[in-house]
Amino acid sequence: MREIICVGGSNTSYRRPDKLRFYDGYCPDINDKNAGTGSYPEAIHRNFGNKVYNLGVASNTIQCSVLSAISFSQKLLNNGNTNFSIIFNATDLQRKSIYFSNNTRIIKNIPDDISYPILNNYLFDNTKSGFLLFGGMQNVSNNTFENKEIIKISKAYSENIFSIESEDINSITHLLLLQNFCKKNNIPYKIFFDMDFFSSPLMPIFNINTHNTSTFFNSFFIDKKLVKKEQFGSIKLDNYTYDLFKMLDLNDCWFYTDENVKNGGIQEWIFKNNEYKEGDTHYIPLYIEDISHLTHELTDNKYILPIDSVLDKIKNNTFIQLSHPTYYYWEKFTKEVIVNWGLL
Repeated sequence: MREIICVGGSNTSYRRPDKLRFYDGYCPDINDKNAGTGSYPEAIHRNFGNKVYNLGVASNTIQCSVLSAISFSQKLLNNGNTNFSIIFNATDLQRKSIYFSNNTRIIKNIPDDISYPILNNYLFDNTKSGFLLFGGMQNVSNNTFENKEIIKISKAYSENIFSIESEDINSITHLLLLQNFCKKNNIPYKIFFDMDFFSSPLMPIFNINTHNTSTFFNSFFIDKKLVKKEQFGSIKLDNYTYDLFKMLDLNDCWFYTDENVKNGGIQEWIFKNNEYKEGDTHYIPLYIEDISHLTHELTDNKYILPIDSVLDKIKNNTFIQLSHPTYYYWEKFTKEVIVNWGLL
């Protein structure tokens, strides 16, 4: 039985970083009062018994995810541990992270106790150096962050430097770095994405008929059709980006595929695997935010809600179509998909 390194953004871990799950492979049991909201790392541990190191961080970027996975893998290798694999949940390519050494952070008046964007101390190296995780840098406003110095930095980047192509290139380059590192060190791994980031149109991904409450409900819960995508239509828009993308070994990636989509991710899979059957009076929510907006305060309990609540939310324009998957569907994905990757 292998140990597993899991890494990604908030889909991998809704909790803030802590040393236990980074260094000790701590996954709380489902009845642990400190369990919080679980994802696929917890589902792997609870269902198959593997020791799981959860390197997921809310707002994580592909750059930081790759660097933390490599750094921690090297730590295991240096200790003589070669019996592990990596499951890499890639976020969108255009999130931004900027590294500040402790000295640079002080010069720029950035405090070391900010809660968002996270000053992600590099795998807890006991310094105040680390990555600021900015998320998307498009159209940053004066209300995006609490700290005025961070707003100043992010607005300057957003308005004067940010480009979609540059962030795509940075993310793809780091994915190539991860693949080369794993192949060099014979580390089994699999990359899966939140959704199809490479094809067009990027959004929407669900074919929802919003004409009225009934058509909306039927298209989401019963018809469950994905928008037809032009495969790689988005990533092909820039020649340099596409040349780099073609270097990726897509055989080491998992994609959801149907008649309309060839490179889907977990969001497409959950939408198509929604367990609601026509005539059911209740449903299991697909997304945490469909239960509560307080994602960090939820438990791993299985929620079953009346279907009338969906109809009310559709009428009030408050139904969540796309967000963080509930533990129920992460566990379903783990048992039906991840188990077949040969990594456990």
